[in-house]
This record gives sequence, C-alpha cells and structure tokens, in this order.
Amino acid sequence: GQFLAEQLLARGPPLGLTLAFVWARDGGRLGGLPPHLRLLDLRLLPQTDVDLVVEVAHPCVAREHGEDILAHADFMLGSPTALADPETERRLRGAVARGGHTLYVPRGALWGCEDIRRMDEAAMHAALEVTMTKAPQSFRAEGWLRERLAAAVAAGGRAVLYEGPLRPLCPLVPNNVNTMAAAAVAAPRLGFDGVRARLVADPSVPDCHIVEVAVTGVGDAGRALRVTTTRCNPAVPGAVTGSATRDTFWSSLKGGHPRPLLSPVPSC
Repeated sequence: GQFLAEQLLARGPPLGLTLAFVWARDGGRLGGLPPHLRLLDLRLLPQTDVDLVVEVAHPCVAREHGEDILAHADFMLGSPTALADPETERRLRGAVARGGHTLYVPRGALWGCEDIRRMDEAAMHAALEVTMTKAPQSFRAEGWLRERLAAAVAAGGRAVLYEGPLRPLCPLVPNNVNTMAAAAVAAPRLGFDGVRARLVADPSVPDCHIVEVAVTGVGDAGRALRVTTTRCNPAVPGAVTGSATRDTFWSSLKGGHPRPLLSPVPSC
C-alpha cells in the first residue's frame, strides 16, 4: 500500500491518476501522510468521490466493506483469497450487478495469467497446480496450519505444509496465497475447488518467493499440452509479498478500465 501511494503521488498526475485517500485498519499507520489524504473511517468513502478503490491489506476488507465500496466505486481486490468464501463472492457479485461498478482482480505474482484465462475460455484445462515456496518466516499461518508451520520451523528443513484443493487453504494463509487465488479467478471452470495448491516452507530460500505454475491441457489420444513456469520473486527476508509483485500491482492499477466481472487486469 505504501508503495502504491508513493507511485500515485510521484507518477500519477501525468497519467491522469490522483491519490484521493489512504485508509488502514490501523489508523496509526497513516501518520506519514498529509492530513488531507488520511481517511480515518471507511464509511466516509461516499464523500470522497473516487473512481477506484484499491485494496492491498487483508481479505477481511472485502468481506466487511466490499459491498459498500462497490456501491460507490470500482474495486480492485488485491486479496482475492476473500473469494474462496462463497458467501463473500456471492455478495460482491450482487453488489456489482446492483451498482454497475467493476470488480478487478490483479494478477499479482501469477505468471501466464492471460494464457490460463484463454485456455479456460476454450475449456482446455485438465489440471492447474500452483506451488508456492517461501522461507518459513514469510508465512502468516492461522488455524491448524500454524502448528504445522511451527513443527517445520523446529525441524529446520524443507517441509510441504499443504497439498490439495485451493479453497480450504485460503483462510489458513490469506495473505500468502493470493497468487493461487488469482489462478482460480483466471480459470473459473476449475475455480477454487479445482485448482490444486501446494505450499512449501524452505529455509534455504530466505530472500526469494518461488511460484511454480503447472498447466495440463485436455489430452487427445494420450497427448496433452503441458506447461510449467517458475518465477523467482526477490523478497526481503520475512516479507509476505515479493518485491517484483509491487510493480505488477502498479501496472494493473494503471491498466484498470471496464472489463468483465472478476477478470484479471493485464500488467504491462
């Protein structure tokens, strides 16, 4: 969020973009901003007359405020793990239909997003698996996964924390698997139940987040398209988000314009 605010202030005006306000769940984090840019209560959003609200905080923002945001502005959902909750997705889709605004999902660290989307539109996916490998201290685990992470830290080696459908993983590490959630949005025929997720804690990669995307196409006579990409995203030790992801969010923000509901926004 700080990065995007800095980009908007420094580079936004020539692009026709103006930073209207910044809101944070912890209002104390707004101290470095001029007073006129601090929004202390999100219920004051209708008074700001903004065109687009960008969320890069936590999926709870979409759950608690998404409908109100979409009643007044377009909404870029930087935490698409929120959509793993069917009720949240239903309410956001309803808000889009009622208010006429657009809900965007940026690609984040997902490589090959447009190819995945095109294959889904052509019903060509047989399987889609996303593996994310990070140092243990980069995970913000909740529930039973927190205990498994602690055991992995105590053991000191590489450990597979989770392997299975994406949907049940999202509430356990909502800040860590937004890339996987973006893949589920890009391939709605598979969705959160059909996309396979694999989460790995590896202390040997303290300054990099590794994202592997494996796509298998529908086969014909035993032959099928298979594509695997590996993205090594530099990251400050312990960081939840890789440094290169910030730039893709900025590109998505610049590229925001009317598109179909929940479609990934292209990054330049």
